[in-house]
Amino acid sequence: MKKIRVTIPKYMGDILKYDAVEFGLSKNYLLNYLVKNYSLLKGKNIPVFEGEKEIIQFNLNKENEDFYTEVYNRSEFETEASLIRTLIYGYISQSKVIRERFIFEKLIGKIQRGIKNKKKIKIKFETAEKIVSPYNILYSSMEVSNYLFCYSEEDGNYKNYRLCNIKYVYILDEIRFPGDMEYLRRVREDFDPFLSYGLPVVIRLSENGKRKYERIKTNRPKLIEKLDDRWIVEGSEEKIKRYFSYFMSDAEILSPVNLREWFCDEAKKIIELYR
Repeated sequence: MKKIRVTIPKYMGDILKYDAVEFGLSKNYLLNYLVKNYSLLKGKNIPVFEGEKEIIQFNLNKENEDFYTEVYNRSEFETEASLIRTLIYGYISQSKVIRERFIFEKLIGKIQRGIKNKKKIKIKFETAEKIVSPYNILYSSMEVSNYLFCYSEEDGNYKNYRLCNIKYVYILDEIRFPGDMEYLRRVREDFDPFLSYGLPVVIRLSENGKRKYERIKTNRPKLIEKLDDRWIVEGSEEKIKRYFSYFMSDAEILSPVNLREWFCDEAKKIIELYR
């Protein structure tokens, strides 16, 4: 088994480590995958980098050994290290969404066949599985993650599942649930991973809270209307909890009641911690 050792800029190593954790892969698998897909990554020219560097090592798997030797011998690279650095740069220079689609290309292909043929699919996670009707593979506006948008008849509602959490896909013979065409169109054209469509929430923000709302864009609920000292935003329970928990006393949830009560209970827990 051939061991590869190469020096790269630290920021490149950080992205590889992040992706390995985020996508549930070993570093060895990820780097072998880059070698295997040499033809898709070889065209990037690496700029000259100054600053901190690090050494990465991985074992070339048996499937890649002959291929790697042939590619290197036919290439114009002076060293094996320069070949590997080019592959890594070709990968990390793309957005996270594109990197994820590149890594899970086979999985996406199966899902897309199910979508094209309007069939249900069985998706398997680490410890569970679901039968769903797939409609699209979409990504958030911040280009952070890819999601399978689908309908679960078992749960009786539409769902988004992180692509990287899906381990296997099986296409079934059953025709998928047709879905609400208008709703499907809205999701496709204005995708929200939290599926917040048509879920109004009334809030009151302090002046500092308004500044936070303008500044913090990740998971920000859409502003629907401003009414005197109240704002109406659109957001699912999960989205509102994630976003406005950062605001502390700069945001007050007025309705719906169940969300207001959740924030009230959380505030009481914080008070108890600091007594």
